[in-house]
Amino acid sequence: LKVALILKFYNLELEMKKNKLTTAVIAGLAGVAGMANAAVHISSEGTGQVLIYPYYTVNNGLVTSYSVVNTMNEAKAIKVRFLEGDHSLEVLDFNVYLSPYDVWTGALGATASTIGAHVGEPSGMHVSFDESCAPFLTKAGQEFLPYEIDTDESAANMSMERSTQGHFEVIEMGVVTGNHAAYADHTSTGTPTSCASIAASWSAGGTWIGDASVDIEDPTGGLFGAATMLNVAEGLAMTYDATALDDFWLNSGNHTRPGDLTPSLSEADFNSSVFLDGVALNSEWAERYQSVSAVFMKQAVYNEYAFDSAIAAKSEWVVTFPTKNFHVSPDPAVEPFANTWNGVSSCEDFSLSVWDREEQVNPPGSGGISPEPPEGSNPRICQEANVVQFLAPGEVAGAASKVLGATNLISVSGVQVAHATENGWASMTFGDSTQEMTADSGVSYNGLPVAGFMVQQYTNAAAAPGLMAQYAGLFNHKGNVVSF
Repeated sequence: LKVALILKFYNLELEMKKNKLTTAVIAGLAGVAGMANAAVHISSEGTGQVLIYPYYTVNNGLVTSYSVVNTMNEAKAIKVRFLEGDHSLEVLDFNVYLSPYDVWTGALGATASTIGAHVGEPSGMHVSFDESCAPFLTKAGQEFLPYEIDTDESAANMSMERSTQGHFEVIEMGVVTGNHAAYADHTSTGTPTSCASIAASWSAGGTWIGDASVDIEDPTGGLFGAATMLNVAEGLAMTYDATALDDFWLNSGNHTRPGDLTPSLSEADFNSSVFLDGVALNSEWAERYQSVSAVFMKQAVYNEYAFDSAIAAKSEWVVTFPTKNFHVSPDPAVEPFANTWNGVSSCEDFSLSVWDREEQVNPPGSGGISPEPPEGSNPRICQEANVVQFLAPGEVAGAASKVLGATNLISVSGVQVAHATENGWASMTFGDSTQEMTADSGVSYNGLPVAGFMVQQYTNAAAAPGLMAQYAGLFNHKGNVVSF
């Protein structure tokens, strides 16, 4: 991984089946503002206590860089966690202690594993040149770790190749006060006063080994972040904002040692708030992670595609289920997911309608989808971080996608009728009778909890010699929220 790569780091209308009268009564009783302040929700301001980054990749020559920004005049303890693409098993986590108004940056690149039975397998490596305190992290290069993958159910699916694509999250554990805030502060030097003292608190006999709540107060939010998938050789940069969740914590946070699998999304407030058609739908859930799933629930996601031959256009959709692991690890699986993880997959039905720009359409179902489902069956999506690749009719899919290098891959043909355009849009629909999630408070959502975006790449083959001729874009998914 070259230092130079790292140093350059960075909705069709709504259809609703909800009972509007019931919703209005709920909102009138609880008060929209009060509901929003008392429950997990996606922050309209873009800042919060938890950040979800829907995708990373180190495949196809890409480096994924990211940032976390502290907008508050207080020090913060955050957990940074990377989760592989098959089943969201952790491959790396560490703590960062942000000073007031601080920024943390890092990047992921490709490497080969050097660990145990995984030696030589494709893997990922984290690098950072940031000065903020991240105790015990090898900033110059920390390869992803196989220990959680090694506990999975299928020995045939334990390769570190799983770690080359996935998603990641940042969770605020608390506000740092007292001596530890002073240790994290950068003062006038631009570096923490004593990162060694923070590390000592997590070492044998240290303050936080005895009591991790010392000098830690409740999380206050105010974090935002972004990520860039960067291909230096081809001159491509595809950038997105992290999704911010606010009011994640019911009461206090959970400050844990570096490398601890907690805190996680399974520790959220039992209540969620989803804003739909100007109304806040408040729900109380049996499981904490369901409140996070609720704010991501979509019956369908919409986006565009293009494969214009004149500019060698390529389009891929990222479709990530950031809470799926919590739903499919139990047996039986917890709604809205129907199938337990078996060590290789946990599949859900979907349908896909593809239109070109002049209203011509591929109907819902299996037409043009690869791998093709059995006759009479719906296509299925089986991993936790997935890529849908759009191809020209007749074009053959490879083992990996052309832009993101994804192997958790579904390939889709464009509209297969005469005079179809080489671009258009599509709707990926979930929402069959099993894909529903009902809260203890009675509100139900139809669909699956999904996050993601579309990426596009274009090449101008007619550019003058010596001119860069590669272009890229990234566009967030739009969606349809259905409650009843």
